[in-house]
Amino acid sequence: MSRRLPPLNSLKCFEAAGRLMSFTEAAKELNVTQAAISHQIKVIEEFLGFPLFIRYPRKIVLTDRGKVLLPDVIGAFDKLSFVFAAIDQEQVTNTVNVRLAPSFAAKWLSPRLKDFWKLHPEININLYHSNSPVDFEYEDIDIAVTYGKGKWSNVVSRPLLSLDFYPVCSPGFMKNDKPLSNINNLCYYTLLHDADHECWTDWLDLAEVNNTNPKKGTIIDDTNVLIQAAINGQGVALGSTVFIKDHLKSGKLVKPFDIVLHNDFAYHVVSTEEKLSKPAVKAFQHWLIDQQS
Repeated sequence: MSRRLPPLNSLKCFEAAGRLMSFTEAAKELNVTQAAISHQIKVIEEFLGFPLFIRYPRKIVLTDRGKVLLPDVIGAFDKLSFVFAAIDQEQVTNTVNVRLAPSFAAKWLSPRLKDFWKLHPEININLYHSNSPVDFEYEDIDIAVTYGKGKWSNVVSRPLLSLDFYPVCSPGFMKNDKPLSNINNLCYYTLLHDADHECWTDWLDLAEVNNTNPKKGTIIDDTNVLIQAAINGQGVALGSTVFIKDHLKSGKLVKPFDIVLHNDFAYHVVSTEEKLSKPAVKAFQHWLIDQQS
């Protein structure tokens, strides 16, 4: 069944002019000229075959037929506005904004995301990369994967992934005149630190290496860049299996010592009670935690 409808733009102009009872105010609302409003009203009147307004020098008045038509047109536009607002809200509700470190996203999350989308094709995931903690009150982030001890206030925190730490280096470091096959030769090499000196300090204490200053070397606050620096022979880094297993397998990096550090730091899934009230955010939190198994 074909619908006999006037042009939508003419209906929109009629609705605005009738609701505001002014061609001038309708023009301002729709960001067009008053002449454009007048023209579109004539278009719909010609389509209908009767006038909708009586024009006076300083005002307009709806005709009887215009009075009958206007409420239904306003109602139709209100309904359309409601429908599109609901669609926009559904899009927002089914979108999860995630903050996480670039290295964690590349090496751990990215290979797994396809499995989440198979389970939840209706949920959109936006990934925002940063090593900084999230301020959920002021940032438009729903959930984060944050590295630390899990002792953050005003958030819901669940442990996700613990790391193991051990020195890794370019294979060439094992063959030169100060080979790293001897742990005491560490003092001759640049230590590459991830964010701070704490991890190397703990590892050297564990290994009982006393001739190496844990605070010497270079701090690199991006694990991806840190690993690449080690591959390029710029120094010795503390690597974790989740981030370097492929490089060890390919031979780009080697593990000169078997001493492995485990500390009380870990990656945690972090959000707030308010954010987790959104079903999409809760679903993503559950899925992340399930990846531990």
